[in-house]
Amino acid sequence: MKKLQAGAAITDVTPQKPMFLHGYPHVPRTSEGVHDPLYASALILNNGDTQVGFCAVDVVYISRDIAQRVRKRVHKVTGIPEGNLMISASHTHSGPVIFSDIFDDPVVPKADPDYISYLVDKLVQVYTEAFQNKRACKLAITTADGTGVGGNRRSVTDAVDPEVPVLVLRDATTDKIFSLSTIYCMHPTVLHEDSRLYSADFPGYTREYLKQKLGEEVVLLYHTGPSGNQSPRHFVRSNTFEEARRLGFLLGERIVESVRRLSAQDFSEWLPLSVRQKWTQLPRKTFPSVREAEEKLERAKQRLDALRQARAHASEIRTAEVDWFGAEEQRQLAEMAADGRLEAVYRSILPVEISVVGLGDYFFVFLPGELFVEYSLEIKAKAPRKTFVVSLSNGVLAGYLVTEEAEKEGGYEASNGIFPAEAGRKIVEEVLFLMEEMNRPQK
Repeated sequence: MKKLQAGAAITDVTPQKPMFLHGYPHVPRTSEGVHDPLYASALILNNGDTQVGFCAVDVVYISRDIAQRVRKRVHKVTGIPEGNLMISASHTHSGPVIFSDIFDDPVVPKADPDYISYLVDKLVQVYTEAFQNKRACKLAITTADGTGVGGNRRSVTDAVDPEVPVLVLRDATTDKIFSLSTIYCMHPTVLHEDSRLYSADFPGYTREYLKQKLGEEVVLLYHTGPSGNQSPRHFVRSNTFEEARRLGFLLGERIVESVRRLSAQDFSEWLPLSVRQKWTQLPRKTFPSVREAEEKLERAKQRLDALRQARAHASEIRTAEVDWFGAEEQRQLAEMAADGRLEAVYRSILPVEISVVGLGDYFFVFLPGELFVEYSLEIKAKAPRKTFVVSLSNGVLAGYLVTEEAEKEGGYEASNGIFPAEAGRKIVEEVLFLMEEMNRPQK
């Protein structure tokens, strides 16, 4: 009788020197030290027929180039098909530049090739160690409630997805938990541009809490779900490490509560595993003229100045400030579209990778870039099985993928993206097509 095996590992990927901290525009932010390490964690599942790997990294992005380099080397060592190895970024804004920004921000440097090589080596290492650590295991899947840690950053009344899936792995012999894997649809951006220390932000504190309560040996994979319009903006009391700790511990507490409610009957010693992957072209966005983009930028600046003068609430000012950032970036995109430079960006990104992992009665979807949470909610609502979605996986989209409503509103995220809402609809259609294929009875 076949038994499920799993192996987990974790490694420190914090840069060994001061580097620019990527995530906030126009601010020179060179690291001055380490508040908490940046980690890469890996988990490999083997049901005797199929092997699948997951890797979660405390960096702002994972480029297609990084994913491909890691996959090729891990495949050579383990034999696991390259397409069965997933890599996602937590999207911390307190880590190094990973993907050279397409926008001309004079304070943001290009990605350091030496660090990228170091990171690739580390991801290969952690995957290899997870492969070597495989042992017979039991697996359960539960969910926690992330309400209160964050929400919709455009408006507290708009769409959210507080459901936090948790994979729980127990050693089949000792019955001890050795790994957890979770997904939360939330920007890890408690810390703002005034912080100059390497940090995983609030997910780092979630990891700390889980180790305190469940055991130091527990390896956490923290994935970020579609959260282009999700952040702690309206929920934070301050942009400090103390606040990151409060919210990270709150999420950790919810996860521990869910894990402790599991009974022995909730764990399985074997589950079917399957993977499907598709490379998809996406429609390009139509940009305004440079003059129209400049007029929008002026309106955004006037609104921000008015709110500052009126001493509006900090969260309202922050929303207007990032809308101004977005208007600046849209002006650059309009210029790039007009002179042909944007086409080279599209060629570097397309086609995008869509991957679906079937695990027992569940689907786990891995998508590139920063999608609005509505796309996750739509996939989950229409999927033929219980489904969870990971974003920022195996590639980038060079900006946000917003909804039609957000396009009409024209805020920061809509201004920042290079793909229209139509691209989001296509991704949803492709995901559901892959799921229907996987859900058909095997002959």
